Amino acid sequence: MNPLYVNARSQIKASQNVKVLQQGSSVLVRVIADKGGGQYEGSVAGVRVNLRSKNPLKPGDTFTATVNLNNEKIEITPKAESGISFLADKVFVEAQGQSQLQNLLAEIGLPPDEINSHIALQMKQLGMKLDAEAIRKLHALSIRFAGKEKKAAELLTILKDKGIELSQTQLLELLNLLEKEADGGEEAESPALKIINHKSGWIFLPYEIVNAPGNTPSENESSLLGRGIIRLLIGDDKKLSKLNFNLLINNNEYLFNLDFENKKCKKIRCNFPVKESEVEKTLEALGKKLLGCGAPQIIFAEKSELEGSGCESEEFFEVGGRV
Repeated sequence: MNPLYVNARSQIKASQNVKVLQQGSSVLVRVIADKGGGQYEGSVAGVRVNLRSKNPLKPGDTFTATVNLNNEKIEITPKAESGISFLADKVFVEAQGQSQLQNLLAEIGLPPDEINSHIALQMKQLGMKLDAEAIRKLHALSIRFAGKEKKAAELLTILKDKGIELSQTQLLELLNLLEKEADGGEEAESPALKIINHKSGWIFLPYEIVNAPGNTPSENESSLLGRGIIRLLIGDDKKLSKLNFNLLINNNEYLFNLDFENKKCKKIRCNFPVKESEVEKTLEALGKKLLGCGAPQIIFAEKSELEGSGCESEEFFEVGGRV
């Protein structure tokens, strides 16, 4: 079935709840008027749009469709049960940048500060509804963790998505563990971590790299070589969509964010100690080693974009007015 491309005609009024188009999500499409020549005025998830249809439509027709975000372009494909197919010219949609995200927060009555922005980006990554009241509550809880506000905001949003509530003591313990402040051992068996990992969404797996028994150079030298956290984003369908991991070794940190689609790694974002002049050569060498994995796109990114869940690299999409 051919996709339908949409082009927004007008802005919608600011709302306390903003629905962001997500890959694979369903939207309701309604035909409002016939403009002639196979062109129609319609509504997609409440936003006025221009439609171009291969088949005749009439005002009042409604159907559900699936969203596909393809190279910063929004495509909408009617579901099979609709009995309708479309053919239309492509309309390119720009991804929203951070300044536009801040405008969006202001529109729904929230201060566009760093914490609110991070919560919104985390909600976007998890496919949550951008709800102003929920963001306010998460913000209020986050600022209780002095010096860890942003990381607390991310973790609290992940917990909300899972429907889990933890005490402030449990949250602080978990934050310390995820910040690599724990020395492994019993703390790595955190009860709070077990609660979180029991549900789909972000799964956290602390790990350590140690010397093999008998390989420690001296009794006074630690057998610990490095440690980090493996993070897996698993949907309700039990499919892996993201794998993030970091490794702290020899006082250097290596970060990798992997994006998966249909069980294949499509993109890798990374950051590690390397001279600027050698980045391209290093990525090329890494790409050759990963040829057997489907040759994913490899990007050297800012450390801030990769830390934690990596939600800072998320983008918002709009079609004129927001959908």
